[in-house]
Amino acid sequence: MPNYSYKALDPTGITETGVLIAENLNEAQEELKNRRLIPINLKESKNRFNISLLRKISSSKLSLITRQLSTLINGGIPVDQALDSVAKQIDSPLIKGKLSNISNKVKAGFKLSESLEDHPESFDRLYCSLVRAGETSGDLGMVLEKTSDFLERKSKISQDIIGALVYPFILFSIAIVVIVLLLSFVVPEVISQFSSLNRDLPFITKSLLFLSSVFTSYLFYLALFIIGLIGFITIRSIGYELSRLKLDKFFLSVPVLKNSLIDSDLSRFTNSLSILRSSNISIIKALEISADTISNSYLRQQVKSTANKVAEGESLASSLEKIQVIPPLVTQMIENGERSGRLEEMLEKVSVYLEDKFQSSTKITMNLLEPLIVVFLGMFVALIVLAILLPLIQLNTLTLN
Repeated sequence: MPNYSYKALDPTGITETGVLIAENLNEAQEELKNRRLIPINLKESKNRFNISLLRKISSSKLSLITRQLSTLINGGIPVDQALDSVAKQIDSPLIKGKLSNISNKVKAGFKLSESLEDHPESFDRLYCSLVRAGETSGDLGMVLEKTSDFLERKSKISQDIIGALVYPFILFSIAIVVIVLLLSFVVPEVISQFSSLNRDLPFITKSLLFLSSVFTSYLFYLALFIIGLIGFITIRSIGYELSRLKLDKFFLSVPVLKNSLIDSDLSRFTNSLSILRSSNISIIKALEISADTISNSYLRQQVKSTANKVAEGESLASSLEKIQVIPPLVTQMIENGERSGRLEEMLEKVSVYLEDKFQSSTKITMNLLEPLIVVFLGMFVALIVLAILLPLIQLNTLTLN
């Protein structure tokens, strides 16, 4: 739906500006009327960069909004009034407009879950399903509280990943830039002084001269461009989805990387599955919805296929056990949960275990990676110094002889 920017007067005569979402101009005017605002200027926002990612509510903000809604609804406040109250506390005009639009639909007789479905870029299938389950069970406040907990944990995992990668990435980038600059400018200038000696240079010096000539050659960058072009054509020819599927499958075979990917994805999957089953959503539908929380496309495809096996009467544990990348401990805990009739509780424990394991393994990996990059840079600089010193030592020896 299009965005409409407005400038209006509230009942006290104070000017208010913002953005609202509506099907057309008449609906936008009706929404301002419902808010008891007198429009001064109302027009459709023509945003060149109107991309869904820019309109999406972040996980952290969505978690806060959900937490506030659960508190208000648990306090006995009607859903539409709770939405209006939360919207007043939001600074972002876009988010305020979304919440106001949802509130107006609720006031018009639509369910909250139906109103949320108009904004799939912010409220995904999992979120809407949980809200619908809360409406059906009559305990919407409790379901929203669990949903907020899930979003907070999901946001925390994402922040941990980004936070862990930022410093090593910056350090590695600086190391690469320093090495390229040394090979492109410093090494050729210094070592070229020994070319007039008509003597064989040491192997290290020759190797560095070769690397330097590669980095300063236009053929090297032309080769990189051709390789990139071939890769792009290959991806276009076999399809993006299939290319990503093969790449994600490869990632799951990399020794150190695969454990972190599996732990983070399965933690989100088991947590969302636990919440959905606690909300009395069928196991088949819960599996299909929870699988969407998995970022690795190959693992997501494998997990989604288990829904058909479970529908045919196979247990959840045995169907997941056939996926080779899933750790045996996870399937064993799920099997114990199914046998004891406490599957939801066991899924939550699996999620917490995998999240703790992911955080500890990520911390150890990053602590090892940082000094390794420093050592790598130091060794390369030492090689450059050695490549320069060896010809000097040779020259000095010849002079003495």
